Amino acid sequence: MESGDMGGVKAPAIFSIQNFCLHDGPGVRSIVFLKGCPLRCVWCQNPESWRTDPELAFKAHLCIDCKTCVNTCPQQAMSAPGIRDTQKCDGCFACVENCPSEALVCFGKYYSIDQLVESLRPEFPYMKNTGGGVTFSGGEPTLFLEFVGQLSKRLHEEGIHTALETCGYFDSEKEIGFLSDIDLVLFDIKLYDEKAHRKFCGKSNKMIKQNLTRLSASSLGGTGPVIWPRLPLIPTVTDTTENLTGWAQFLKNIGISFLTLVPYHNMGDGKREWLNLPLASEFPALTEKHLQVSIDLLEKNGISCFAPGEEDWAQTDFKAVSDPRTVT
Repeated sequence: MESGDMGGVKAPAIFSIQNFCLHDGPGVRSIVFLKGCPLRCVWCQNPESWRTDPELAFKAHLCIDCKTCVNTCPQQAMSAPGIRDTQKCDGCFACVENCPSEALVCFGKYYSIDQLVESLRPEFPYMKNTGGGVTFSGGEPTLFLEFVGQLSKRLHEEGIHTALETCGYFDSEKEIGFLSDIDLVLFDIKLYDEKAHRKFCGKSNKMIKQNLTRLSASSLGGTGPVIWPRLPLIPTVTDTTENLTGWAQFLKNIGISFLTLVPYHNMGDGKREWLNLPLASEFPALTEKHLQVSIDLLEKNGISCFAPGEEDWAQTDFKAVSDPRTVT
């Protein structure tokens, strides 16, 4: 596909498809990463996910200064390797196609639902044998829920379990309804304090808390997907006593007693350089001692903690692990 329109359904640009993953839901999974995110978390490891459109990145260390990109640009937008006039550039990415050293890359490609299903099909046997499936991540997949919902239905027809990772920042009854077509929602929570959430993530967390509350109620009532919260553990930011105890009490109040802690790793700076973005804020390294302190605090407050890929899905009414989805 060359545009984000699929028969009237807004299609996302996909910036990565990763296979044989074990950390984003049960079993062996493929992760489909969608571009576009409403938050701007200062520690984000995927800055290529922020914008919805495909975008050009320049890996200066791979450039051989052959100037093929300059000579092959049909709009004459490229004046030197990695330097272009964005007003002239029409996003044809001829520079990427002709770059012999792969110094120029495009983050984002449009797929039809059929194309995505076929690209994922070789992994289906592994998914079915392990109780795995496909996880939609990003970015923020709820920006494209009609597309994701149709894709999820197609995967269900193939007997494939689906999961969706969300930051929780969406605002409509329609979106909550679309999520009922998903088997599992991995719900990311970050800062409990609204002022701190605005500071570090760029948006209020009121909507996030409301959506988590509503989704938990629908899950417990048997009308919605399984909800599993995850919290990135950022030293001095999300691992504070106030933040962890605040979330622990909130989760217990909405009927959730488990949480995945995702350790912080600074892996996004290289991508920021490629995209000509400011480098991320620096945070202290997460030590095993600090991780254990966080775990002890949460468990003291009634929340069972898990590492990514080590979740005890039996804590939920998660039938897909022992009774894989079948289609009649």
